[in-house]
Amino acid sequence: MAKFNKIYTVSVDPDKYLLLQETVFEQSLQLTEDELLLFDGKEKGERWRTLGVEWLMTPEDAALKKPDIAGLGSSTLCVSAHTAELLGEGLKNACEFLPLNLNGETWFALNILGVEDAIDESQTQWNMRNGKVSRVRRFNRLVLNKQAIERPGLFRVNRAGLFTFTTDGKGSLYDIAQKHHLTGLVFSEVDAV
Repeated sequence: MAKFNKIYTVSVDPDKYLLLQETVFEQSLQLTEDELLLFDGKEKGERWRTLGVEWLMTPEDAALKKPDIAGLGSSTLCVSAHTAELLGEGLKNACEFLPLNLNGETWFALNILGVEDAIDESQTQWNMRNGKVSRVRRFNRLVLNKQAIERPGLFRVNRAGLFTFTTDGKGSLYDIAQKHHLTGLVFSEVDAV
């Protein structure tokens, strides 16, 4: 039996909080060395080098706040050293904490490890376009199978695109974020059986 009741998608809140981006120097370095640093769910371990990042700021972003958990690109979550300490024990089997340099401050990117095969095929309703699953909005209704989830703290789901998921289980991203009032994220409940 699953040790959680609810499943949530996890996304950043760009209307209230700043996002991160790689520095121009970092982008140039990766292109010159032909070595793009990816968060692809594969362990990086010793092969990882600290990635330089900065706040993505435009004049329109002046009112946005700095979050405890920030987005880098469309699907990578990043946390300060303090937040990493809060998340560390609960998420140690779910992701790697890869070091970032944010203007001299240590942050970490969460490289989510592995992918769960958790879509409940009997209840999920796929969004079909011209006989194929839509690439933009894959589901009319997504239903996940709780019993298929092995890493309930933080995970991705096979065939669910770039979505990141968590549960309300003890030590999950959702649990820790609620307990410590961490800012920057939006949790949206997903149907589950």
